[in-house]
Amino acid sequence: MSELFAQVILPLSLHDAYTYKVPQSLANDIAPGKRVIVQFGKKKIYAALVLTVSNEKPETTEIKEVQQILDEHPVVLSENFKLWHWIAQYYCCTLGDVFRAALPTGLKLESKSRILLTGVDTQVRLSEKEELILRQAEQDVSLLSELERKLGTNFSYSALKSLMNKKLIYIEERVNAKYKPKTESFVKIHPEIGSEKTLSEKVESLKRAKKQQQLLFHFCAVCKTFEIDEITEIAKKQLLLNTSFSSGILKELVKKKFLVEYKKQISRIEEAKIEQVSINLLNRHQDKALVEIKKEFESKQVALIHGITASGKTEIYIHLIDEILKKGKQALYLVPEIALTTQIIQRLKNVFGNKVGIYHSRLNSQERVEIWDKVIQFKEEPEKGYQVVLGARSAVFLPFSKLGLVIVDEEHENSFKQFDPTPRYNARDMAVIMGFQNDAKILLGSATPSYESYHNALAGKYGLVNLLKRHSEMELPEIFVADLKRAYKRKEMRSILTPALFELMEEALEKKEQIILFQNRRGYSPFVECFSCGNIPKCNNCDVSLTYHKYKRRLSCHYCGFSYQLPDKCDECGSPEIKTRGFGTEKIEDEIKQLFRNARISRMDLDTTQSKDAFAKIVKNLEERKTDILIGTQMVTKGLDFDHVSVVGILNADNLINFPDFRAHERAYQLISQVAGRSGRKHKQGKVVIQTSQPDHPLIQIIQQQDYQQALKMHFEERQLFKYPPFYRLIKLVVKHKNVDTVNRVAEELAKMIRKHKQLIVMGPEFPLISRIQLWHQKEIWIKIHKSLNLDFIKNEITNSTKNVKSQSMNSNCMINIDVDPY
Repeated sequence: MSELFAQVILPLSLHDAYTYKVPQSLANDIAPGKRVIVQFGKKKIYAALVLTVSNEKPETTEIKEVQQILDEHPVVLSENFKLWHWIAQYYCCTLGDVFRAALPTGLKLESKSRILLTGVDTQVRLSEKEELILRQAEQDVSLLSELERKLGTNFSYSALKSLMNKKLIYIEERVNAKYKPKTESFVKIHPEIGSEKTLSEKVESLKRAKKQQQLLFHFCAVCKTFEIDEITEIAKKQLLLNTSFSSGILKELVKKKFLVEYKKQISRIEEAKIEQVSINLLNRHQDKALVEIKKEFESKQVALIHGITASGKTEIYIHLIDEILKKGKQALYLVPEIALTTQIIQRLKNVFGNKVGIYHSRLNSQERVEIWDKVIQFKEEPEKGYQVVLGARSAVFLPFSKLGLVIVDEEHENSFKQFDPTPRYNARDMAVIMGFQNDAKILLGSATPSYESYHNALAGKYGLVNLLKRHSEMELPEIFVADLKRAYKRKEMRSILTPALFELMEEALEKKEQIILFQNRRGYSPFVECFSCGNIPKCNNCDVSLTYHKYKRRLSCHYCGFSYQLPDKCDECGSPEIKTRGFGTEKIEDEIKQLFRNARISRMDLDTTQSKDAFAKIVKNLEERKTDILIGTQMVTKGLDFDHVSVVGILNADNLINFPDFRAHERAYQLISQVAGRSGRKHKQGKVVIQTSQPDHPLIQIIQQQDYQQALKMHFEERQLFKYPPFYRLIKLVVKHKNVDTVNRVAEELAKMIRKHKQLIVMGPEFPLISRIQLWHQKEIWIKIHKSLNLDFIKNEITNSTKNVKSQSMNSNCMINIDVDPY
């Protein structure tokens, strides 16, 4: 039999696949997509992923062997590898980077260094640091990472090496499985008891053990033993629930061969029995839109539905999914925010039952592995696998085998963009590529489409369908603009509310209606200031002021997590006159509680939604009318559907409009329009108040008129004039180092090299708005590329330039990130 060689991808930032020899004993089991244990370097062991298997022997003389195959079946399919290659090529990253981003943590293994005692008793003199390491090893602190953490500055690699040379310790690499199947104890009747008669005879032996006898009778009653509708097994926990029987009594019954107790693997994914309902009928506007989408799909792979808020896009999505499922194919439904999955998953499960799975970052690594397995299982066992997956951006990596439809809801959202770490992908764009690679249809949906998608639709690349009528013929909300400057000047403000918003809120609460208040800033106050000397506490690691969180009474950095207790006196001058400035969602909550003492108030931001079920609880309380006023950041803007919200308040539109970014006005229009769309969805026309100091700003006027086409026209003219997307492509380079002089020098060298390509427009290098994060100084270079130019060639040139700059010895510690489409 000829020799076999496997090309594998390692979970490291390496461009190449590495070749390993496949031993004869593993030759029949090796296959692309399976994980294998390999040694990389002198000692490190990883779970690598087999990319290809061939008989072609590499030129390298020394080839290591595959040590073990971890999977019976591939965990990644050939269809997925096609997407991985595209991501690595388009986003200028490595296959190893994609591997790390794609697979759930539970499927990624690497060895950990363990320090073990040799047991040799040698009389040698030890240094103080050697003694400390040895003492910790004797106390079973064997993990090298744990040893470093425990000893801190007392840890020394030279002391560790010295102990190895003295043969007192040795280092071993061990791989521990991160995924462990969940098991539960079950109980059933012992196989020796084959009839009711045998059971009755054996029960006589329990006359003196009344408790054991009672538990056995309880088991028989619950499981209907030897009856027609007998339950063959029962979970131990369920058997003993709400009884006085202990595990010890059960143990005795097992010992006496009345019952059998055994472990059984169970799923971590809750799959309650759901009473399925039929699909809702569409109204005439939805039906017309559905027909148009299907017509567009006849000639185009991608369609964009521009449907205003509350027009019923979700029902159209459900009808399309239903048709795909009837063809035996799979559907992926992408949403930008985990909060959205709470409402939509229930709607999908009501129609499609347990064919639906949910996948996002709030699930633990064990749950994500199980969902991954259920998606891949659909290929061989369709009745057991997931046919529909609802998920956030990471769901694009799932191993679909028969993908027929991809829906990207709220496609304009920048939450679909992964900013750090690499690959810095956009899930919306990846969904389009997935569709082309799998011959699946892609439907992008939004009330405020991104300018790129709309431009593609106008250019004929995508089909375009408009749905401009609300469901049940409800009118769009009425929008009022409240002048903050004028209200402050006239002293009409009620804390943070203008008279117009305050009156509408009072009226809504009297009618038992609900209110949403939007402020895109969490915490109590954006910063605190000493009124005596003007000092503003800043982060030690980043160039930002610290945000005050009242519930912790701490000043915190939202970039690195650095925090400390709010001081009683100013660190600079000792004055006690420290005051909060500005307001975040936490402060708004405090102020609103003072103004509306009887109202039930909730807050939705990163601080209140840390736990797994926090989103669901907040949404459920609003749905069940247990919340009167919801205060939130942009989480409240993303497609949530509430029946009784009649008033929405945007507390400060100026922060959105004046942000220094070429997309600021586009994003402001989208955010304000989306949050406005939460009001008046079912019963009556809603009302929206936009508080601003610039009531005459052209964008505010367009938002008030709810005129997307006008916003598009205005911004397209600006973008074309200043050479921004969708008319030009952008690539951002970020140079990072802990020394600011190094950043300046390397950034200048890199920019100079790229400027040699005269067809490119190079801006910078320049410090961004926040120039230091987690002690790393950073400078940005922005490159504008005309769409007529060969993007692959340009990216290749940029990548080579970054390699050339980094290859210089003085620049080796510098980080250079490439971000393609950085928006």
